[in-house]
Amino acid sequence: MISEDVIQRVKEENDIVDIVSESVRLKRAGRNYSGLCPFHHEKTPSFSVSVDKQIYKCFGCGEAGNVITFVMKTKNLTFPEAVKLLADRANIDLELDDENKTQKNNFEKLYKINVESARYFFYCLQKNENAKRYLINRGITETTIRRFGLGYSVDKWDGLLKHLKAKGFTELDMSTAGLTIKSQKNSYYDRFRNRIIFPVFNYSGKVIGFGGRVLDDSKPKYLNSPETLLFKKGINLYGLNFAIKNNNSRMFIVVEGYMDCISLHQYGITNAVASLGTALTLNQAKLMKRYADKVIISYDADSAGQMATLRGLEVLKKVGLEVRVLTVPQGKDPDEFIRNNGREAFLKLIDEALSLIDYRMDKLKDGINLNDSDNVIKYAEKVLEVLEELDPLEKEVYIKRLSEETKIRDQALYDIINSEIQKNVNKSENMNIDNNFGQKLYLEPAYLKAERGLLKLMLKDKNAFEYAINIIEKDNLVLDSHKKIFVYIVENIQFDEKEREKRIELKCDDIDTSKEWVNILETNLVYGKYDYTNMISDFVKKIEKYKLEEEKKELMNRIKQYESQGRLEESLKLAQELIEIQKKIGGIQ
Repeated sequence: MISEDVIQRVKEENDIVDIVSESVRLKRAGRNYSGLCPFHHEKTPSFSVSVDKQIYKCFGCGEAGNVITFVMKTKNLTFPEAVKLLADRANIDLELDDENKTQKNNFEKLYKINVESARYFFYCLQKNENAKRYLINRGITETTIRRFGLGYSVDKWDGLLKHLKAKGFTELDMSTAGLTIKSQKNSYYDRFRNRIIFPVFNYSGKVIGFGGRVLDDSKPKYLNSPETLLFKKGINLYGLNFAIKNNNSRMFIVVEGYMDCISLHQYGITNAVASLGTALTLNQAKLMKRYADKVIISYDADSAGQMATLRGLEVLKKVGLEVRVLTVPQGKDPDEFIRNNGREAFLKLIDEALSLIDYRMDKLKDGINLNDSDNVIKYAEKVLEVLEELDPLEKEVYIKRLSEETKIRDQALYDIINSEIQKNVNKSENMNIDNNFGQKLYLEPAYLKAERGLLKLMLKDKNAFEYAINIIEKDNLVLDSHKKIFVYIVENIQFDEKEREKRIELKCDDIDTSKEWVNILETNLVYGKYDYTNMISDFVKKIEKYKLEEEKKELMNRIKQYESQGRLEESLKLAQELIEIQKKIGGIQ
């Protein structure tokens, strides 16, 4: 058995768009991507991949699933084999044996020790006037302190160590979580001492690590938890758990530091995240792409910050995000600027953020004397390299701008760019294009929609669940996959809706069940507070009618068989049964 925690990590760290793109040519279609379905032949794209939901669905043949089931189906692998392939791809250690429970327990223990440490740090902050004053002087309110769980590590070598020991944790537990350090004398001491503590949460709000900032000018200014099973800087973003809530703009503002992120949130700019270091990674970009279409980078104006900005822009663009750059005036950081100038001033900077091309052109122009012909030519050539990747309309706009800046004719610039553009044309092999087949029309039977609707109601509405289990059992359903999901819902109904869905999805470890789970989640139901009784009754009737129709078909086949064999008496008995079934079918309104 593979632990549920590992399966969840595998899904989180393998973006479905990347996986599907390896075998299907996808094009952006609003928030989703579309392409020709790899599971049936078609001319018109009906295959859709959702970045937000991390699922695929074909409206032509009905196939659906997540990243694991896509790999299972396209590569003909079992569930464990597909998980292992994706785990290897994301450099996740995977143990496929009975000791998985130990690994799961290790994760749970790490979460527990982190939560206990966060509580301890928070308590210490409330008791230390100097530390509390530092945050208040930085403009941080009590509400913000509580929301972000800010804390303080006392100026002792064993403050946290003694506290955690008293709570039953061992020195090895603390060291594994990165909370203590082993000395040369084989004794342990606190990693964080006399620092403001910033708990780092994953996207779901669990504490995975900590950052600590000194209260004076001593070095290092910031100290983070080391890499652990939970804390991996390159795949997490500080503040993401807050930023994804109600982010209707589908935009993130990426800043460098904890304080930058916290201050923006305090001033109502709640879509800010921090990159836990200046260099954005590809995994962080993929994580953002799940929740946003546009990203604005606001790094420090120093040379290191500018270099990090350029690297970050390329990484974000690579995963298909719209990217802009926000430059804070006079070299200020976002924290200082918003405290001195307020929310509206920062929102104005957001509106004025430069596009990727504008920012790169401005950086290329730094230090260039446009009155020197040699410098002008070098500048124009560098800009044209940047413009090669644009679509024709964008290219025309920027070439006109470049022509005005350099006084070089438009046509001359086009001639240069066209001479370099004849590359990488024929990459269409191995794509699922077939001109000999038309689009298939996939019509779902009524019973299938009824079973999905019934399970969706049971999943979402506890009142509907209580009503349904009194009038229908799992064996009354037609699809085996629906029977499994029925059981999973019953087993997990005590959890809240989000946790319930997560637990059920992790149990859907075969292609058919995963497909139906996606279809159930995608089923849209519109009903009033008390309408579920009528809806469930209607769903049950449709399921019963289908089963009776199937029984009727079976009887008619047997009657024909008996008649051909001259077994008239048996045929007449079956005919009587057929009449009874027909009455039942007619009685279902």
